[in-house]
Amino acid sequence: MKVMIRAPNWIGDAVMAVPALREMRRIFDKAHITLVARQWVAGLFDGEGLADDLIPVADKSGFVRSVGGFFRDVRRLRSERFDYAVLLQNAFGAALTARAAGAQAIIGYPTDARRALLDHIIAFETNYKSRHQVFYYLNIASQMEEKLAGASRVDTTQEPRLHVSDEARQEAKRKLARFGIEEGAKMVALNPGATNSRAKQWQTERFARVADIFAERDGFKTVIIGAASDREAAEAVAREMRSHTAVLAGETTVAELKALLACSSLVISNDTGPAHVSAALGVPTVVIFGPTEHFATRPLSPVASVVRHPVDCSPCMLRECPIDHRCMTRVEVADVYRAAKMLLGD
Repeated sequence: MKVMIRAPNWIGDAVMAVPALREMRRIFDKAHITLVARQWVAGLFDGEGLADDLIPVADKSGFVRSVGGFFRDVRRLRSERFDYAVLLQNAFGAALTARAAGAQAIIGYPTDARRALLDHIIAFETNYKSRHQVFYYLNIASQMEEKLAGASRVDTTQEPRLHVSDEARQEAKRKLARFGIEEGAKMVALNPGATNSRAKQWQTERFARVADIFAERDGFKTVIIGAASDREAAEAVAREMRSHTAVLAGETTVAELKALLACSSLVISNDTGPAHVSAALGVPTVVIFGPTEHFATRPLSPVASVVRHPVDCSPCMLRECPIDHRCMTRVEVADVYRAAKMLLGD
């Protein structure tokens, strides 16, 4: 049997889907599983043992590129002759690609007007909007096993867990050493960007201040991480800092970022994907929330702490704040420092 699993498109969502992916590896224990993921997410799954193969799919923007990418993906996937396609991704395009690729049975939620393309429809849990997103994905695995085996043994208490090989960890340490961060040093990783959302971003001067406090009081080294699109925010933080920092935003692949986070002692982040990665690696992680739903998309981990200031207009889910950004500006440096110290057991 050959099974295709379409992973979510964003890093944070992909991490939250890991418990469901582990259950599917168990459910399809004798099948050949292929994980299909966008290129920028694919490296996240390195060394996790969740699939036998991984196929990256197009992430091109623009109509012509998108159409060309769609047909290339379909040709590549059709050659695999999949028996099942399990869609963790919610978009219509994921279902259309699976159907065009000839998958014999397509399983997923009836989101984005794609009900007619599905062979097995996953029903939403009655309280899914008030639960963490990890359970949204686990519900797919549970209902799928029930359809295939008559009963579900899915463990719905799981939290995301990620791993980094010794080789990848050593390479990350060598990279850090080139920036003057030697093995054994305490290191805080700052993640001040937020792709496509200015509203999620805590002020750069406050990221800089909390890093300086950790450097001055606690002897921490600092690195600033993120995607290439976060480079501007990263450099703004670096300019504001009094202590030395290494700016690595846009300088790592997802797999390299994963290894770098595994070498960190602490991560301080906006509500974005790297916070989920570090928490799933067991690294103490402080996440600053403002316009988004912390109860549904916070890192689900005992080593993660949410810092937020409740205001009447949050969560608004807007990418730009139309007023004064009060949900984020009311989070003080002292709030974040205190939360981090509690996680560190100080």
